[in-house]
Amino acid sequence: MDFKKSKKLLGVLAACYWALALLVYLVAGDQFRYTVVESDALSASAVIGELVDGMTVTQTLTAPAEQTTGLELLAGTYGRVNSGMLHIALTNEAGETLLAQDAELAALADGKYTSIPFVAPLVIERGETLTLTLTTTGCAPGNAVTLYYGNMVTAGRFDIAQTIADADRYTVDGTPGIGKLCVKVRGVRTLTFYRDYWFIVAGAFGVATIFCVRWWKLAKREKNNPLVAICTLQTRYAFLIRQLVSRDFKTKYKRSVLGMAWSFLNPLLTMSVQYVVFSTLFKSDIENYPVYLLTGIVFFNFFSEAVSMGMTSITGNASLIKKVYMPKYIYPVSRILSSLVNFGLAILPLFIVMLFTGAAFRPALFLLVFDILCLLGFVTGMSLLLTTAMTFFQDTQFLWNVLTLIWMYLTPIFYPESIIPAQLLTAYHMNPMYQYITFARICILDGASPEPMAYLWCILSSLAVLGLGVVVFKRNQDKFVLYL
Repeated sequence: MDFKKSKKLLGVLAACYWALALLVYLVAGDQFRYTVVESDALSASAVIGELVDGMTVTQTLTAPAEQTTGLELLAGTYGRVNSGMLHIALTNEAGETLLAQDAELAALADGKYTSIPFVAPLVIERGETLTLTLTTTGCAPGNAVTLYYGNMVTAGRFDIAQTIADADRYTVDGTPGIGKLCVKVRGVRTLTFYRDYWFIVAGAFGVATIFCVRWWKLAKREKNNPLVAICTLQTRYAFLIRQLVSRDFKTKYKRSVLGMAWSFLNPLLTMSVQYVVFSTLFKSDIENYPVYLLTGIVFFNFFSEAVSMGMTSITGNASLIKKVYMPKYIYPVSRILSSLVNFGLAILPLFIVMLFTGAAFRPALFLLVFDILCLLGFVTGMSLLLTTAMTFFQDTQFLWNVLTLIWMYLTPIFYPESIIPAQLLTAYHMNPMYQYITFARICILDGASPEPMAYLWCILSSLAVLGLGVVVFKRNQDKFVLYL
């Protein structure tokens, strides 16, 4: 290992780490200070009937956060513009009135949730039980609205009946109903992550520094370790890796008329086909569906292509491995870097589609650097695992093709997350590709930073799979030549 060049490399990596940490801190902004939460509502079953002048409807609610900022009501207007006012009151368990404000009934949408922001946020305890009281004024029969209620939860294509306690049912003029109003409560939950951010960043850097110092001492005693592998990759084999990446990239487009243009056209054509097929089903549920769809396609295609190419990196270079010695991890790394170049080209059409669809270019786009780095670590770990399995078991590539197809359908690429049954949401959230794609969509479509938990999921899934891949590959690499 060239210690002089390795010191410079470690200095550059340290500078990049702190630059990325500062970038995340500056761009994330208020998303690290608080998060907007919303209570769940039951599926609409029917309406409670016209709310004529003087009628009172009550419903118990649970505060989702320390600050309650508004409500969303699912109302029905019978297809007309109704006059009159809706008086909204919120009281706590002690009977104290926390909120009293009016909303015009003409502003309520028909069959859609209507947002009613509070004049001032209510500062209360999270989980506190509140009583919502709705009273109509100026509403004559035939010129009044109604509210939807429900007693079921939709799970995929099925409706599951819920057991609702008598105290939780809505009432109309004191008469209990048979369900709960379709109402959502919005609030703001304060996060402590903003205060702890730099302690976490410095702590992670300190742990990495301890490992690097230990590995540096082992390197001086000529013992291999991850630090030696990283430094050797850059100081000794950088030229070779560039040649391997160039070879893989040229081989991919060999004898192709359009050549690299396929890196632009492939995601666009795939998006066009899927857009035509699925837009009629999902367009009403997803804002800016072309960008939503293309983001999923570009990120998942990188994952699929990089892992597939890395999986065959050892068996595909058998003749070279038998003749020339070099660290075997160079082969999957070069394949992944080749796919990364293709991924960079494929992102350009995404920005073009954003431009044509009117999506805003906000500073949150810089957070994609963090997302892509985590995805790169995850892809590298998967490639090391599968290239090891592929060397010993040639059928791995056929099993991987099937697994990739299943993985694609289990990731919300072309369909909205809203159709995922509530019982399966936890399982979906454990899908690393779901995390990476959702992270990217929040940055691109919402122009905001994801919540801190999204960063944690991305980091943990990346490091866990990368660490497992490195360990498995290192323990088995000496046996590869026996199976080639």
